[in-house]
Amino acid sequence: MRPRTVEETAAEPAVAIEPVTRRTAKLAVRVAAADSLEASRSDSTGSRSLVLRQAALDRLKAHHQAPLALVQGPAGFGKTTLLRQYSDYRAARGDQIAWMRMDAQSADPAQFLRLLCDAADGFDERVRQRKARLDPRPPTIQDFNRALGRLRGGGLIVVDNFEQAFTADLEGVFMQVVRVLPEGVQLCIGSRVLPSDRLVSLRMREQMVVIDESELRFGINECSEFFREVPGLTPADIADIHRRTDGWPAALQCFRLCIRRGREHRSLAYAGKGMTQDLISYLATDVFEHLSPELQATLFALCVPEKLNGELVGFVAGTGDGQAVLDEIERAGLFLGHADLEGSWYRFHNLFRQFLLTRMRQETAPAELRRRQRQIADWYAGHGCREEAIQHCIDAGDPEQAAELLETVIDRLIAQERLGLIERYADELPPEMLLRHPNLANAAIIAYGFRRAFDKANRLIDARARQLQAQPDARAQAVHDYARLFVLAAEDRIEELGHSAEQAWRHLSELDGSQLAITYNARGVWLVGRSQFEEARTLLLKARPLLDREGSLFGQAYQEAIYAMSLLAEGRITDAMRGLSAALRHTEQEASGSVTAGSVLAVYLADGYYEQNKLADAQVLLNDYGQLAEQQAIVDPLATMLLTSARIAYERGDRAQAEDVLERALYLGYQHDFARLVTYAKAERTRQATLSGDLDLAERRLRELSPADHDADDDALLFHAGETEARSVTVARYLVHVGRSGEARSMLQAQIRRAKAQRRRRRELKLTVMLALAQNAEGRHNCARRSLLEALELGAPREFVRSFLDEGPMLIQLLKETHRGFDQLPKLGHQDVLLAYLNYLLAEAGEVVGAVPEVLQASGDAAIAPQLFESLTDKERNLLRYVSLGLSNKDLAERLSVSTNTVKWHLRNIFEKLQISNRVQAIAVARHLGLIE
Repeated sequence: MRPRTVEETAAEPAVAIEPVTRRTAKLAVRVAAADSLEASRSDSTGSRSLVLRQAALDRLKAHHQAPLALVQGPAGFGKTTLLRQYSDYRAARGDQIAWMRMDAQSADPAQFLRLLCDAADGFDERVRQRKARLDPRPPTIQDFNRALGRLRGGGLIVVDNFEQAFTADLEGVFMQVVRVLPEGVQLCIGSRVLPSDRLVSLRMREQMVVIDESELRFGINECSEFFREVPGLTPADIADIHRRTDGWPAALQCFRLCIRRGREHRSLAYAGKGMTQDLISYLATDVFEHLSPELQATLFALCVPEKLNGELVGFVAGTGDGQAVLDEIERAGLFLGHADLEGSWYRFHNLFRQFLLTRMRQETAPAELRRRQRQIADWYAGHGCREEAIQHCIDAGDPEQAAELLETVIDRLIAQERLGLIERYADELPPEMLLRHPNLANAAIIAYGFRRAFDKANRLIDARARQLQAQPDARAQAVHDYARLFVLAAEDRIEELGHSAEQAWRHLSELDGSQLAITYNARGVWLVGRSQFEEARTLLLKARPLLDREGSLFGQAYQEAIYAMSLLAEGRITDAMRGLSAALRHTEQEASGSVTAGSVLAVYLADGYYEQNKLADAQVLLNDYGQLAEQQAIVDPLATMLLTSARIAYERGDRAQAEDVLERALYLGYQHDFARLVTYAKAERTRQATLSGDLDLAERRLRELSPADHDADDDALLFHAGETEARSVTVARYLVHVGRSGEARSMLQAQIRRAKAQRRRRRELKLTVMLALAQNAEGRHNCARRSLLEALELGAPREFVRSFLDEGPMLIQLLKETHRGFDQLPKLGHQDVLLAYLNYLLAEAGEVVGAVPEVLQASGDAAIAPQLFESLTDKERNLLRYVSLGLSNKDLAERLSVSTNTVKWHLRNIFEKLQISNRVQAIAVARHLGLIE
């Protein structure tokens, strides 16, 4: 297969895209042999062979079905060699192999996902090349999943040098990648460190195998094999070298290079001090100083770029045959290895490259260093690698050229949420340079804002404001105000956000697309906080087509999340979750890298699952998206994520974990001055102390809540994360538990009236539940039961569950008392539905409830059950299942696309056939017959 040209490889410089057959598997071995720092050996003629890492290789072979393999060890421990030997083994079994080697450019989540998708598509080279021609759209996790789905047989994706790319921003995407791996495909990571603490849980579940530093060190037998063809060494000499190096492959290679020149190896070791990084530098210096001056100069020139190919080497070295230069360095065993399986790109081992860079800076004038950086930048820019050229321009001391290159790619970086990379460039460019490029200044403001570098963001905002004041421009001002919205949202300055959004859109039009849509989103957040739900949804619906037109996933996700917040506040949990689920699927399918905005959708969806008592579903979403939300989400979804996580831990009895999560929330709140997050965390800690019965602790924690943190003021903004807890509900619960129920009742009644006026049905439901508890504690039992039934009427069957059950034994006892005296309560509309809801809550709480109809009690199951079941038509059985969900006649009619009269007619037939008289009995029969759980 011919090596690809620079133009073909420029878009994916860190990844090898070739299905590994037996032929390319042999290439992998040759590549590993060339990587001389990582466990290769040479004789005096320069021939190479490998020391087979048999023990570590056997461990990987034994766990080839594990979804994830991690080869972890410090620099120079032969990780790449082992990975290539394992690739050789898998290829010999008929598996297909793709190889990625990460570098600094790969640290961005979008770039990582693009490389990963290219690697997966590389299993079928024709598909990959066709996609490259016809589909310039950045790849997504869904694309990665589809690429793996085309695989026939087993597959191995190797990601080497992973520590160069792994960041907190990347963690969420990485964990999703692990989650979608199909059976038979293994992701194998080479890294100096454990990439994520969350991988520990995979290891505990035996879904990950780890080869660590102890297994990568050479044993005495491997050391003997390594030096087998080096003349003049006795077994005692080799044992001494092994003892001094402690089996460190990098040190062994340095010894080997020195011994080849006939030097006495013992003089090169620090007696009694073992092998250190300083000794490696010393040994490398010894190797370097015995090279010709010409080769030293070449090495200095070639260590500037992170990776090399023949054309780049020819350009830098000023020779017509750069590949010949690479071959010469490789033959000399100077720590040069292939960076891909095709043999197009090379790299120096990290240890040797850092030595070269340090030595070059010591011996080269600053002006010459800048000239070399500029030379590399020009080559990259001339070959379409603009992103790679930017950093070299900065290092060359040419910020203007760097800014001009960055200007050409900045919109794409924003669209792909590559905010970390933008922040890095903005930090390295002078502020005045950013201000000369308003598009870059606005992008930097957005990146700083969402990455919570608020001081940097506000300094740039102020500088840009002064610039616009000196040179007024309405259009430029509107775009600046648009960028500032991101900082206001991230700082949780919602009042300013709402007013600034209105000001910004006055000078924007639909031609501005997503910029106008973001102003609608921002105003929508403010309107939701003010309980103006219809107005908010009107704006958000105007934003939707603008965002769809430009494919702005970030804007789309926040638009859907804000829309869902308005529905949830009104108690429309089913509608909200339906929209969130669809939007999250869309984001997962289309997101080209960091799905930070997807995390916003996921945390609200997880909170919905928690409310429905589907704790496992909620936990899956929090595991996948929680880290992303913590990194960049605005305060309300951040708080929702942390509170939901703490509540799940508390419900499962892990009080220590719940406390850890809430302490984390407090830390983030204090760190970034998020007063609302601090309030929510304090309120939740008080709630958990109260429900645990530690009322002294609850009192102390309640005192920590500032009176200013009150949600009872008419002008206070209310948001999803706190509307059902902080602060009124927190105080009321404490008052009930310490016997001050009258005070709680008075406060709750006032808050219920306010919630009704605001149409905040979700908040009204929770307040009404608390009122029922307060009344019951006062001895006003009939009032308490009526209040409980009112709360049931506010809720949707099977949707609002935790709002009730979270109050613990006190509430469950009231549910049971209400159930026992249900027949004595005043008749209410949808009485059967309410009783079914009551039964469902008790069942979810682990209580045995539900009366079995007399016909079933009098007759044996074997005698009557089949007759009853067979008498129902398929349509009637289907309807009975829907009845068991607690749906009203109207809901049933909508679900079945019939009239309510038709529903009533079918229900009468069902009741007659089953010899029952109401819905509760119908549900009991259905459960008894196994139609429902």
